[in-house]
Amino acid sequence: MQIMYNAGCDAEIYKTQGEKHNFPDMSKELCPQCGADYLRKHGYYERHLITVGFEGRIKIRRYRCRDCKKTVSLLPSFCHPKRTYGTEIIIKSLNEFYNKILTVFAVIMNILKTTGVDCSRQLLLHYRRRIEQNLNVLIMTLTDIQSLKNPIIHEEMGTKEKVRQLLARIHYPEDDSLKIYKRTGTTYLTLQPQ
Repeated sequence: MQIMYNAGCDAEIYKTQGEKHNFPDMSKELCPQCGADYLRKHGYYERHLITVGFEGRIKIRRYRCRDCKKTVSLLPSFCHPKRTYGTEIIIKSLNEFYNKILTVFAVIMNILKTTGVDCSRQLLLHYRRRIEQNLNVLIMTLTDIQSLKNPIIHEEMGTKEKVRQLLARIHYPEDDSLKIYKRTGTTYLTLQPQ
């Protein structure tokens, strides 16, 4: 299980801090999976991260429940669970795809030129399919988080226009991702239960 939190720094500083980073103390928390025992520190693991201005391996703090033997990892909000690419580059890629009239190849080349991040055609199309699958949950959650009186999307809009409207509301990809996670337990690309 992964729990997202605000690291309070970017990926480069986080990597430099390594194990000295000020991780949230989860040792006073009951296991979120079984609730039977308190979590214990269980070392670190490394994961690869690619995002704007950073590519490399970072350390992730891990906790373990002595009762159910399952682990809980603390994932900084600039990461996206189960994805090598970070939250910011995922949202930038989607913005390029939905908001510019370009071919997929042109979008990929533009992302590479503006961010230095190489994104494959398959990856971009996977992001597109997933955000479209999660669209209704994301719209409702962002509307609620941002305390909007009127829904940001209208029923008569097509899917692409709905995604454009959704992406226009995401001003701070990491912060919004963290808020969505805290509200729903999922993020932009996590497959939503139907």
